[in-house]
Amino acid sequence: MTVDLFKLIEDLRKQKIECEIFFQEREKSTLVISRQEVENYQISREYGIGVRVIKDGKHGFSYTTNLDKIDETIQRAIELSQVMEEDENWKFSKDLDLKDFKYYPEEPSFQEKIKRLVELEKEIYSKDKRVKTVRNIVWEKTTDNNRIISTTGLSLEYNQQYQYIYTEIGASDGTNERSGFEFDVARSWNELEFDKLVEKVVWQATSLLGALPKKTQSVDIILPAERASEFLELISELFSAENVQKGKSVLKGLLGESVASPILSIVEDPLSEKALIPRLFDDEGIKTYQKYFIRNGVLENFAYNVYSANKEGKNSTGNGVRGSFKSLPQVDYFNLYIEPRDKSEDELIKSVRNGVYVISLMGLHLADTISGDFSLGIEGLWIKDGELAEPVAEMTISGNLKDFLKNITGIGNKLDLKGNINSPMLKLEDITLAGK
Repeated sequence: MTVDLFKLIEDLRKQKIECEIFFQEREKSTLVISRQEVENYQISREYGIGVRVIKDGKHGFSYTTNLDKIDETIQRAIELSQVMEEDENWKFSKDLDLKDFKYYPEEPSFQEKIKRLVELEKEIYSKDKRVKTVRNIVWEKTTDNNRIISTTGLSLEYNQQYQYIYTEIGASDGTNERSGFEFDVARSWNELEFDKLVEKVVWQATSLLGALPKKTQSVDIILPAERASEFLELISELFSAENVQKGKSVLKGLLGESVASPILSIVEDPLSEKALIPRLFDDEGIKTYQKYFIRNGVLENFAYNVYSANKEGKNSTGNGVRGSFKSLPQVDYFNLYIEPRDKSEDELIKSVRNGVYVISLMGLHLADTISGDFSLGIEGLWIKDGELAEPVAEMTISGNLKDFLKNITGIGNKLDLKGNINSPMLKLEDITLAGK
């Protein structure tokens, strides 16, 4: 980058214009294998700058992918600010100068990666003769290099890298057909669990062959880690101060109260080196720290970025996250998870007399975070006297998120940090199952 951002910042400071510049360089590599051949391989690079200004108490934002037009972008942000209403809650962070984690492990060669993915496709077919199709196998690596500087003294850099692999397959027993989808994500190629991916995707597709609905009844539910993590992602929306302030969280007004099972604790630990993307500071330059949102069932905190915190006269919790240079900071999380407890996955399953081991959840995005009501389609395996039995499908579970949190009676002891939001296996009791 040839543009002198520091000179631009100094010029704006002299004009008494507050400014924050967010520079991002993103490289994405994608490799697609189909029918044991390379179907697609590409490397894409994107550079961009997001500019935020505060002039006369008014906030403006603009961005560009043309680094030669940074002056024009700053001017556009200034012009846009002047058509906005004055808002004292817009502020920039001050005087933080840190170097964040860097993680660039050694990678195998391109040819070695192709060889491993081709082998993976063969392994999926050989795992079970009922597997009829492997749509493709996709590997993708993303590397971000980011910089934040401001007229208020910020000068920060952070780098993050992660990669994932996923596949979709089809299985048939001659009468019934089912599909399976599975993925894995890690910071490096060597941390990707290829063998486990094969096991999971084949089991997912074949175990649901011949699935039928059960009658409507009250049952226990087992959510394996992947499905529990999806549910936690929905629950995390309830902790967002942005949603609370807009009246979009069923937890509004409940700080300090018991809102969940006493065995449930939900924590964010951005500083853990085991996290997929550990972070010392957020995208607004606020230091991150470990915090509990729910501890032993009690609601302790909401998550704030700078703007939502200023609206309540509070400090940001270090949860300001930008999807890219094209977006403003929103409330989000770095390594949010449910704390594991002392039960093994086998123990949780064996504790169920009648229930469902959920393989697939559908409709999470339709849940109402204002009222807490949800109704989800599920597929999975029936549990009879602690044993996995026949496949079940065409059923729904419904209820309220408040009750869901209180109905958690078992939490597994195994936690894999496979994304920004993770959970061990969960057991829930007295869930309404609607079927035939």
